[in-house]
Amino acid sequence: MYVHTLEFVDKERLGSAFERLALCEHVEDCLVEANLLRIRFVAPPAAAAELVERIYLDGGLRLSMRHQVEGGIPASSSSLRT
Repeated sequence: MYVHTLEFVDKERLGSAFERLALCEHVEDCLVEANLLRIRFVAPPAAAAELVERIYLDGGLRLSMRHQVEGGIPASSSSLRT
């Protein structure tokens, strides 16, 4: 399982991404940090990859990071800057 952190260029893109995440049955948890234009969410790897790709294609994604979670502690991370 991964925690994904997404940062956006503006609140409109943040809101659109949140709507997409809220409608996905595979998202297990989601935190919006509106003042930082950031969303963090937890989802199984395949579903998360599809969501992040779709959000990226929608535009406005500034940063995407993921951290593997094992026992509640991040085990590793990778990032992609757009």
